[in-house]
Amino acid sequence: MIARTLKDKASLLRPLKDEHLLEVYREAKKMNLSNEFIELLEDAIEVRNLEHRLKA
Repeated sequence: MIARTLKDKASLLRPLKDEHLLEVYREAKKMNLSNEFIELLEDAIEVRNLEHRLKA
């Protein structure tokens, strides 16, 4: 079985609304959760072109 890429895994976050995704990302960073999980969130944010909203 081929390992899923981060982009494939990020698609699992599709049901989350944009603001919820950003909120989960901010909380994950605050809680110092695993790098893999944070990278997954960052990839989902990138796919949605929401990077600019992280700075707001």
